[in-house]
Amino acid sequence: MITRRALLGMLAAGTAMGRAMASELPRERLSMPANPSGTPGLLLAGDHSAMADRWSPILPAALAQGFGLPAPLPVRNTVGQDGVTGANLFDSQFASDGMMALAAPGSALVSSLCGDLRIHFDYSRWLPLLLSMTVPVVIGRAQLHRSLGNFMRDRPVRIAVSTLTGIELPTVLAMSLFGLRPIPVTGLATPQAAAAALHDNQVDAIQITDPQGAPDTMALVESLTQAGFAPLFTLSTRTTAFSVQGQAVMGMEDRLRQDARSALGSLLYAAWKPLAGAASVDLALVLPMLTQAATLARWRTATAAAMRDGAIQAMGHDTGRTLLTGTDATQALQQISGDTTTIMALRRWLAAKLPTWRLD
Repeated sequence: MITRRALLGMLAAGTAMGRAMASELPRERLSMPANPSGTPGLLLAGDHSAMADRWSPILPAALAQGFGLPAPLPVRNTVGQDGVTGANLFDSQFASDGMMALAAPGSALVSSLCGDLRIHFDYSRWLPLLLSMTVPVVIGRAQLHRSLGNFMRDRPVRIAVSTLTGIELPTVLAMSLFGLRPIPVTGLATPQAAAAALHDNQVDAIQITDPQGAPDTMALVESLTQAGFAPLFTLSTRTTAFSVQGQAVMGMEDRLRQDARSALGSLLYAAWKPLAGAASVDLALVLPMLTQAATLARWRTATAAAMRDGAIQAMGHDTGRTLLTGTDATQALQQISGDTTTIMALRRWLAAKLPTWRLD
């Protein structure tokens, strides 16, 4: 029988251990001071991401105008490139009054779909205010373009990727849908690095996630086509026209219909769609699910006003982006979230492929 003295000693030891464990929690799980009541703010996920470089100079000021504030919204940065740390913080620390909005890149959503062990957020429960969507394009060798549907099945195709489960994963999965054997080549995280690898015959195909986002990227895509590398298809899940040097580029669905029609009805293609949609997200500006209706209305009014800002309009018109708000943004995020069946299909495919890729 445990005596009262022994029981109290065990409880005291447990309390001390709890304090020790709490002090060792990762930084993203520690409490952070909240904004003063009623003051809107912006949590920027991934301050080293291309999304942060594009949107942090213009979004806080445009939203402040929508709120009628004299200064740009205060911004809290979180370190990283894929936005996972910031998204985790958002779900764990800022789900109370809804006055802190999150700006996250699509790479965080891709990581979530893949079941990354770092993920502690559920983006399907976010309330979208603004989604900025790009049209990623896959570029490969000319022979790959001419006979994508006629290659010997299981032929290896090397694909430039940043990481094995990075934002280029939709291109890797697309090659599986065509019946080929994708081999990811890691460490190629920028369009310039991927294009150099394509020129040097280190890879057979690359993904340009934001082909019209900057003049140097547009010039890079044009130089690749002039050098004989062909746009194979886009990853857009919407009916968005895309052309390179005046030539239309097929969307993935049309390319499959032409070269691998049987894949259109597969569960793996159903899993590809939310994955490609997530990779197409340039910016997701969202609120927590439990935000009160009046607060959500304030944010939506401010976002609608921000859309009239000249810099925001230029971001939509001049860089090939589609800016979605209101019900359009809500429907798009629902599609990108997928469902249990498609997410499990994606993760089963990944579980089968990752051991081989890591060996390669």
